[in-house]
Amino acid sequence: MPYATMRDGAPLHYYDLGRRRAPPCVLLHGFAMTGAAWLPFVAPLLARYRFILPDLRGFGRSHRLRLSQNVLLDQHADDLADLLQALDLHRVHLGGLSMGACTSMQFHRRHGFDRVRAYLHIDQSPCVLNGPDWTHGLLGAEQAQGLLDMLALADQLEPYRGEPYRALPRALRRRMWAHLATFYRHAFHRKHWQHLAGLAQHELLIRRIARVDNWSIYLDCVRSYARDGYDWRASLPEMKVPVTALVGLQSTMYPAAGQLALRELVPHARVLPIDNCGHAVPFEQPRRFVAELGRFLMAA
Repeated sequence: MPYATMRDGAPLHYYDLGRRRAPPCVLLHGFAMTGAAWLPFVAPLLARYRFILPDLRGFGRSHRLRLSQNVLLDQHADDLADLLQALDLHRVHLGGLSMGACTSMQFHRRHGFDRVRAYLHIDQSPCVLNGPDWTHGLLGAEQAQGLLDMLALADQLEPYRGEPYRALPRALRRRMWAHLATFYRHAFHRKHWQHLAGLAQHELLIRRIARVDNWSIYLDCVRSYARDGYDWRASLPEMKVPVTALVGLQSTMYPAAGQLALRELVPHARVLPIDNCGHAVPFEQPRRFVAELGRFLMAA
């Protein structure tokens, strides 16, 4: 398995697939996912392109890596910069879903897009927290109660930080997985996907996907989204590369109205509303996603 060494010495895992000499495309996964989640969608394109699919720090085969920075997305953005440098990648096609899109925007704000040829933005608001001038952040109108519930659970889990997962009281473990199941349901519009997401409340099943060696990473993510005020509305107009944005019109994770605002923030962006689709665009509209990924790679 390939690993790249980050600036703090941590070994970040990534998948490197497709034609070695083809134009590279880096795809960044969402929260509680892994780089391997992209495999079904890039498979039809492997004969023509090279795909780099990292496991972001804290997830997949990078799960055991501890955060060495105080701000989660600063960490992920710097890790992306280190990965591109380690692999000597230039003029890459960059794409991100949800947290992966947040990482991409944070990377743009911190490092610029000198190494990026074009950007694929998949169902992510340009501002995470609601406020007087923004009501389209995480969970939309349900944000206040949703964050309150998640932070209350995080406070209960915090005293166990540094302890092995098995030391967590069983009731807290159940609450953690129940919250994750509720979060996953927000990712989907179609009922059968929502039912599958509900299985996340069953510990024996979800632990095959969401690893627990470094279980406190999930607390760090919740606290960072609630605390660090991620808002890219000021930096997005400086994104001069070609941009394609895929928006699930029925997304409840991030209301579509806020994502469609990308048309004003990045006037040259190609913003594509996708009907009968929630937040997890590749999973709910796989044929459309693969087609749009192919167009994105050919166009720029």
